[in-house]
Amino acid sequence: MHARFLRSQEPDTELVNALAAGDLDAALPRLTEPEAALLEYARKLTVNPARMSADDAQDLRRQGWTEPQIAEAVYVIALFAFFNRVADAFGIG
Repeated sequence: MHARFLRSQEPDTELVNALAAGDLDAALPRLTEPEAALLEYARKLTVNPARMSADDAQDLRRQGWTEPQIAEAVYVIALFAFFNRVADAFGIG
Protein backbone atom coordinates (compact mmCIF):
# COMPACT_ATOMS: atom_id res chain seq x y z
CA MET A 1 0.00 0.00 0.00
CA HIS A 2 2.78 2.44 0.88
CA ALA A 3 4.62 1.72 -2.36
CA ARG A 4 1.46 2.38 -4.36
CA PHE A 5 1.01 5.76 -2.69
CA LEU A 6 4.67 6.62 -3.20
CA ARG A 7 4.44 5.69 -6.88
CA SER A 8 1.56 8.17 -7.25
CA GLN A 9 3.66 10.94 -5.66
CA GLU A 10 7.23 10.26 -6.82
CA PRO A 11 8.28 10.32 -10.50
CA ASP A 12 11.64 8.60 -9.80
CA THR A 13 10.69 4.97 -10.50
CA GLU A 14 14.09 3.62 -9.48
CA LEU A 15 13.83 5.34 -6.11
CA VAL A 16 10.32 4.01 -5.53
CA ASN A 17 11.36 0.49 -6.51
CA ALA A 18 14.38 0.60 -4.21
CA LEU A 19 12.31 1.83 -1.27
CA ALA A 20 9.52 -0.67 -1.97
CA ALA A 21 12.09 -3.47 -1.99
CA GLY A 22 13.64 -2.20 1.24
CA ASP A 23 16.93 -1.59 -0.56
CA LEU A 24 18.08 1.46 1.34
CA ASP A 25 21.57 1.31 -0.15
CA ALA A 26 20.14 1.69 -3.67
CA ALA A 27 17.78 4.47 -2.54
CA LEU A 28 20.28 6.64 -0.64
CA PRO A 29 22.11 8.09 -3.68
CA ARG A 30 18.78 9.23 -5.12
CA LEU A 31 17.77 11.19 -2.00
CA THR A 32 18.72 14.58 -0.67
CA GLU A 33 21.34 14.58 2.09
CA PRO A 34 18.74 15.31 4.80
CA GLU A 35 16.46 12.52 3.51
CA ALA A 36 19.35 10.07 3.38
CA ALA A 37 20.40 11.02 6.91
CA LEU A 38 16.88 10.42 8.19
CA LEU A 39 16.69 7.00 6.53
CA GLU A 40 20.10 6.05 7.92
CA TYR A 41 18.82 7.10 11.35
CA ALA A 42 15.72 4.95 10.83
CA ARG A 43 17.85 1.98 9.79
CA LYS A 44 20.07 2.29 12.87
CA LEU A 45 17.09 2.67 15.22
CA THR A 46 15.48 -0.39 13.65
CA VAL A 47 18.52 -2.66 13.43
CA ASN A 48 20.69 -1.49 16.36
CA PRO A 49 18.50 0.48 18.78
CA ALA A 50 20.87 -0.09 21.69
CA ARG A 51 23.60 1.75 19.77
CA MET A 52 21.62 4.98 19.40
CA SER A 53 23.10 8.05 21.06
CA ALA A 54 22.39 11.74 21.36
CA ASP A 55 24.84 12.26 18.51
CA ASP A 56 22.48 10.47 16.13
CA ALA A 57 19.71 13.01 16.72
CA GLN A 58 22.25 15.82 16.63
CA ASP A 59 23.30 14.69 13.15
CA LEU A 60 19.68 15.07 12.03
CA ARG A 61 19.50 18.56 13.53
CA ARG A 62 22.61 19.51 11.55
CA GLN A 63 20.82 18.32 8.42
CA GLY A 64 17.96 20.71 9.19
CA TRP A 65 15.45 18.38 10.81
CA THR A 66 13.47 20.00 13.63
CA GLU A 67 12.72 18.53 17.05
CA PRO A 68 9.07 17.79 16.15
CA GLN A 69 10.16 16.11 12.89
CA ILE A 70 12.74 13.95 14.67
CA ALA A 71 10.22 13.02 17.36
CA GLU A 72 7.62 12.08 14.76
CA ALA A 73 10.17 9.94 12.92
CA VAL A 74 11.07 8.13 16.16
CA TYR A 75 7.38 7.50 16.95
CA VAL A 76 6.68 6.14 13.45
CA ILE A 77 9.79 3.93 13.48
CA ALA A 78 8.90 2.59 16.93
CA LEU A 79 5.27 1.94 15.99
CA PHE A 80 6.27 -0.01 12.90
CA ALA A 81 8.73 -2.06 14.96
CA PHE A 82 5.87 -2.85 17.34
CA PHE A 83 3.42 -3.71 14.54
CA ASN A 84 5.98 -5.93 12.82
CA ARG A 85 6.75 -7.82 16.02
CA VAL A 86 3.06 -8.38 16.74
CA ALA A 87 2.51 -9.58 13.18
CA ASP A 88 5.53 -11.88 13.44
CA ALA A 89 4.28 -13.27 16.76
CA PHE A 90 0.98 -14.27 15.17
CA GLY A 91 2.50 -15.47 11.90
CA ILE A 92 0.88 -12.67 9.92
CA GLY A 93 2.91 -11.42 7.09
